[in-house]
Amino acid sequence: MNDLSFVLVIFFVTLGPIKVIAAFAQLTSQLPDGERRALALRSTLIATAVGFLILFIGDNLRQNWQIASPDLLLTGGVLLLIGALEAVKNAQHAPAPDAPPTSAKGLAMSPVTFPIIITPYGIVALLLFAAVAGDTRTFLTGVFGIFLGMMVADFLAMIFARQLLGFIHAGTLMAFGWMIAVLQAALAIHAIMSGLQQYGVVPGPLPVVP
Repeated sequence: MNDLSFVLVIFFVTLGPIKVIAAFAQLTSQLPDGERRALALRSTLIATAVGFLILFIGDNLRQNWQIASPDLLLTGGVLLLIGALEAVKNAQHAPAPDAPPTSAKGLAMSPVTFPIIITPYGIVALLLFAAVAGDTRTFLTGVFGIFLGMMVADFLAMIFARQLLGFIHAGTLMAFGWMIAVLQAALAIHAIMSGLQQYGVVPGPLPVVP
């Protein structure tokens, strides 16, 4: 858990740009380019500020409420698994899309920042890595650096969402979505098993994620 390469994988799955492209393109299909770019920038700044607060303030709340790392592992694992199952279900039975809004007013906070950019399991991941970091500021700085990089990737994904959808075949993007869902389910099981192992329910160390 205290490996930055593992942080990168978790953040890519929970906060990465793959899930942003289609959702943002559909939501802003009726908006002019200027409003779409402004919405992407505003939402990215809000999401970055939220991530900063979670990493550096939310962890203090976790400590005050005496929530241990194994608790977060189990909670994050359950949320990751639920999210993965919902992604697979939605891919098989796509719901009828709502009519896209014709104005960007009120969209920055919801649904763009929450839940398109910042997902519930992304919040748990931020809290978890803040808990793992503890007083190790170097690791915490690395976590925040990776988070910032993911926010930049999300911003670029929103800015170029229409071009990307024109370049990438819809089936290819769907396949990537399934791949992310499978990785998310595997990470969910790993998190749950790690939490159970820390509680002593599962004996022995878990295999190290490369």
